[in-house]
Amino acid sequence: MSTRERAPVARFETRQGIRVYRFPVETFPSHYNNLYLVDDDDRLTLVDVGSRADSTRRDITAGLEEIASLWGRRYALRDVSDVVITHAHMDHSGNAGYFVQETRARVWVHELDARVLSAYEERMVVASKDLGIFLDRSGVGPAVKQQLMAMYTMSKYMLNFSSVEMADRLTDTMTIGNGYQVFHTPGHCPGEICLLVDNVLFTGDHVLSQTTPHQSPECITLFCGLRRYLESLDKIHRVGGVELALGGHEDVIPNVYGRIHEIRQFHLQRLDRVRAMCREPRTVWDVTQELFAGRLDGYGQILGIEEAGAHVEYLYQLGELTIANLDEVQRSDNPVLYYRARS
Repeated sequence: MSTRERAPVARFETRQGIRVYRFPVETFPSHYNNLYLVDDDDRLTLVDVGSRADSTRRDITAGLEEIASLWGRRYALRDVSDVVITHAHMDHSGNAGYFVQETRARVWVHELDARVLSAYEERMVVASKDLGIFLDRSGVGPAVKQQLMAMYTMSKYMLNFSSVEMADRLTDTMTIGNGYQVFHTPGHCPGEICLLVDNVLFTGDHVLSQTTPHQSPECITLFCGLRRYLESLDKIHRVGGVELALGGHEDVIPNVYGRIHEIRQFHLQRLDRVRAMCREPRTVWDVTQELFAGRLDGYGQILGIEEAGAHVEYLYQLGELTIANLDEVQRSDNPVLYYRARS
């Protein structure tokens, strides 16, 4: 199961009898997210809200109707006490404005992601500028850069998201609702959080059952990057008592500790590959082409170069790569960077 497959509506129960309902929503064409309704008989909590797409609103309605049909529990959005946004990527957070403006729910997002939602237009201008600088330094030619930047801009504005003020801020280790614990897990996104409800962990995009969550370099967005992501994996691995993990996409994760080990091993192997590629000077664009060998198209080209950049950046942070063209870097304002492995 991938983000292009719709997970079935499902019901789970925690050790203490808290009911959890999963229902999928289409957030972009053929791209599905899992939303979760948590009912502890006192408060009703919604984990993630989907995008602003009409399909998200349609599928929320359909999901609530299917829950009523299968289990006889009839819920309405007006009954939700708390909304928890796992991170400020638009497929998870784009529908936040509806809940802020049309319901009485408290809408929670981590403090490092609140600015993205409350100043979205500013964030897009700055992020686009930082991405353009990254592409230049990665060795992407002008024609390809223009194509990638056009795709990036179109994707960020396609659903006409507008800023919404976020008053309720999450921080690491705080609790909300009836003792639900927040863990700040930056890497995939600056304000990524996991939420522990009894023995069930909601992982957003921090840990997924099949996909290794996308990484981008910290030089584009602070608090992203592979270094922070691996530290966050270790952090969740130390959380005891998790018997079931539920991700923002795909199916359930029966053994989150084993899945964390698999993801960590994947990145260690990719780091080995990148290190070997850089025995001779390589740009990030060179590394991207070798890593993905022509398997990238459309927006996948942006994801691919960000992924390659995150691994190159991490090795450089560790001192395992050096800049091979330092003289050119010294002379130029925004030079292409060539990386070489230390011998």
